[in-house]
Amino acid sequence: VTQQSCGHILNLYKMPIFIDPVDCNEVQLSFLTVVYGWVLYTSSGLIAEGSELLLLFPSVAGLVGSVVLPILGAVPDGVMVLFSGMGPIETAQDQVSVGVGALAGSTVMLLTFPWFLAVNSGAVPLDDAGIAQYGAKAAQQPHAGRTGVTYSPALSKSAKIMMATTLLYLIIQLPASFEESETTVAADQAKGENLWSLVGIFACLLAFILYLRECIKEANEDKALEAVIEGIKSKQISITAALHFAKSTSKHDLSQELVSEDAKRLKKIIRPFFAQYDVDCSGHLDVSEFNQLLIELGEKSQGQTVSEKFKEHDTDNNGTLSFEEVAEFLYHFIKDELMHKPYDEQKTLQMLPAYDDDDEEEVLPEDLADLSPAQQLQRVLFRSIWMMGVGTILVLIFSDPMVDALSNWGTRTGIPAFYISFVLAPLASNASELLSAYTYAAKKSQKSITTALSTLVGAACMNNTFCLAIFLSLVYFRGLAWQFTAETLAIVLIQWIIGLLTVGLRTHNKCHAAIILLCYPGCLGIVWTLENVVGWD
Repeated sequence: VTQQSCGHILNLYKMPIFIDPVDCNEVQLSFLTVVYGWVLYTSSGLIAEGSELLLLFPSVAGLVGSVVLPILGAVPDGVMVLFSGMGPIETAQDQVSVGVGALAGSTVMLLTFPWFLAVNSGAVPLDDAGIAQYGAKAAQQPHAGRTGVTYSPALSKSAKIMMATTLLYLIIQLPASFEESETTVAADQAKGENLWSLVGIFACLLAFILYLRECIKEANEDKALEAVIEGIKSKQISITAALHFAKSTSKHDLSQELVSEDAKRLKKIIRPFFAQYDVDCSGHLDVSEFNQLLIELGEKSQGQTVSEKFKEHDTDNNGTLSFEEVAEFLYHFIKDELMHKPYDEQKTLQMLPAYDDDDEEEVLPEDLADLSPAQQLQRVLFRSIWMMGVGTILVLIFSDPMVDALSNWGTRTGIPAFYISFVLAPLASNASELLSAYTYAAKKSQKSITTALSTLVGAACMNNTFCLAIFLSLVYFRGLAWQFTAETLAIVLIQWIIGLLTVGLRTHNKCHAAIILLCYPGCLGIVWTLENVVGWD
């Protein structure tokens, strides 16, 4: 009896967790597809809601869009890429095309369809200059059907990084193209590409680390300093108030030697003022322009005094003051004149521009309202980690059977593996980014639309570094050949088109969104044309 019981237990242990789609008829396969889809949708919702809770922590809020969600989204993509080349070596070269489709489909789908949804859900009225009007300004702006979104310059910077990371594909593609011209045997081609795939692995991992470092740096930037600079540019903050701010917020005592960190910060504050006083845009201040600076500082402006101060700081005796010379003068002004004068910090803070007033305040869950602030943050952190953790685990568990089920539909219809995985794999692995982009954009603020689109660009950067490193590891360790010229060109081209649209424009309207959406079928069209008309791969 005991042996029979153990035998039953072993048989249960050996049973597959998921039903093999091959054994299902059309009705059963449809049911499995709906169930897997519902689980993935629910788990994506957990990831999105958990990441939004992190916005209650100012120190990590900036990392949510550009780091947290992309990493969570890259894990299932990376797993699918990995398992696509882990089968028997005899079939791995053919099966890895599924991984290529997953990588290409994930990158292109995230940059097109969710982008289109984000622009449409986050669109607000545009003013005459074509700038989106958020918050109270939106109600005052007659738009006559002209709507769109305006994102912050940070997104343009992320787009440039995305375009730069596409160059990593060239590390393997260039030698692969050479090897393809020399031989048609996959094994011989793989030998010639082996070293270059190892170089690509290290390059991708380095780029991945540098990208995360840049995201962390951006998230921890001095927000108060940026607010003061905005106030200076809009002439809401005087130079005296700005210098008081520099004195009171510097990390080191300005009465002592000026360290490089504080010097760099001080120059950021001074530069907008320098541009205001440099009336002739010569890059230098003459005596009359310097006199205006002294008047603004509250200094006596008798001719002799002005001349003396001017000559004192004109170190190169060329009759003008450069930016560095003006910065040195203002540092000494802080050190000698402001160090012992009272500073009304509240008055300066009141002068800061309300440029971020349209951003809504994150709402604490109602069930935590009665707790102390420390307990609230502790509970929010635990809940966020729990939701994102469970969501990620469910995505990892159900992505593979979902892809199997959807791929089986393709097998029954006779569609090639690359095209099936290109279309279907992202639906199984990237629903979290799609849902989160839509959710953020629907809040209709510049901060939320920037976060929404940063999520998508960040996911592309992750695929270009993290997932590509996994792919190149398969090429190196399993001795596979890189035979994906058409796919590589399509991936790089689509990212550059969307990247240039992002860098070249500050506002996207629904027409731009439609163009970006068309890049999705356009990518498939490019691959099909290069493979079937040009004859590549």
